Amino acid sequence: MPEKSWTAELTVELGDAAEPASGSLRVTGFAEDTRDALYSQTTFDAVANRNISRVQNVGRIATKGLELVASRPDVFLRGLDLSASVTYADSTIRENAGFVVTPGDTLGKWQPNIPRWRATALASWRLDERWTTTLGLRHSGTQYRTLNNADVNGSTYMGVSSFTVVDLRLHHRFDRHWSAAFGIENLGNDRYWNFHPYPQRSYMAELRYDL
Repeated sequence: MPEKSWTAELTVELGDAAEPASGSLRVTGFAEDTRDALYSQTTFDAVANRNISRVQNVGRIATKGLELVASRPDVFLRGLDLSASVTYADSTIRENAGFVVTPGDTLGKWQPNIPRWRATALASWRLDERWTTTLGLRHSGTQYRTLNNADVNGSTYMGVSSFTVVDLRLHHRFDRHWSAAFGIENLGNDRYWNFHPYPQRSYMAELRYDL
C-alpha cells in the first residue's frame, strides 16, 4: 500500500529585518501522522530458516517535535558570531500488524533513524578582514535501525550510534579573488557509526578563485 502522511508546522521568528546585526531566534513546532509507512527490514524466516529482507507497511507512525534556531553576531567581542540549533523529535510506532520477532514487538518503539535529540553550534571569529576561524559542534542522540529497536549497541557494523564531534576551519582571503582554507573534521578522532564507521579525524585544504 502507498504511504500517506498528514503534516503540520508552526514557526515563530523573532528578529529585526532592518537590523540583522541584532540576531534572530526561530522556534518551530512540527507534527506528522503517517499511515502505511514503507520500511525494508531484515527478519528471520523460520520456514525458510534464513534471514529475509522485505519491504513492509507499518500501520501508523506519529511524530511531534520542536526546533530552536538562534544566531547572534558580535557576541562578547567584535567579530565573534555565534549560532546554534537544537531539535527534539518524539517519533513512535503506534500501529503495526507486522512484527520483527514476536507480534507487537514494534508497538511504542522509536521510528528507525530518528534520534530524540539533535544539536549544532557554530562559533565564527573574524580576526580581521583577511582571517576567519570557525569552531563547530555536531551532536546526534541515540537512534535505531530496526523497527523493534533491538539493535541497542549502535557502535557496531549495521548499527547507528550517538555522537558528539567538533570541527575546526581556518579561512584566509588574500585579495578580492583568491582565498584559501584549512579544516579538520572530527577533531577529537571519535569513532561513531551509521551502518559502517563514519570517517574519523579528516583534514581538508581548499584554494578558491572568485571572479
